[in-house]
Amino acid sequence: MIFTIFIQNHFMEKYPFIEYHRETYSADEMLERSREFYEWMNTRRTVRDFSDKPVPKKVIENIIMTASTAPSGAHKQPWTFCVISNKDLKEKIRILAEEEEYNLYNGKITDEWRNALAPLGTDWHKPFIDIAPWIIVVFKKPFDVNDDDKINNYYVWESVGIACGSVTET
Repeated sequence: MIFTIFIQNHFMEKYPFIEYHRETYSADEMLERSREFYEWMNTRRTVRDFSDKPVPKKVIENIIMTASTAPSGAHKQPWTFCVISNKDLKEKIRILAEEEEYNLYNGKITDEWRNALAPLGTDWHKPFIDIAPWIIVVFKKPFDVNDDDKINNYYVWESVGIACGSVTET
C-alpha cells in the first residue's frame, strides 16, 4: 500500500494533472459535425488489398501518437506499438502468421465460423504483410514491472481495442 502511494505521488509530480477544456457546439453544429463524421466513417471498409506505395515514417509516427492518446483503464496505456518496415522481418512475420492461420483454418475453427468467413473470401494466405510498406504490431501489457514489483494494468483488452480503433480512424 505504501509503495502504491509512493508511485502515485511520484507519478503526479512527474506528470501533473492537466485540466481539460473542451469546445462546445450548438445543437445545429453538433448535428452537422456528427453527420459529417458518420459519412466519413461509413466510407471505411475492411479490405485485404494493400498498396505498396511508400508512406513517410513521420505519418506512421503521428498515427501511433494519436493511438497513444486513447483512453485506458486507470490511464495505464497498457500497450506497446511496434512499427516494422524491414522487408526480411515482415517476411518472417508473414510466414509465422500464415502458419498460425493455416492451423486455424484447418482444424481450430468451427464450421459455423468457417461459414461466416466464406463470403469474405479470406483464407490463411497473408501476402499483404509483405506488400504493405509498414505493419503495426500491437502488444498488450497486462502488467508493468518496476524494479521487482509487478504492477497490474486494468481493462487491458478493452484499452488495447480502443487504441487500435484509433489507428484505423486516422
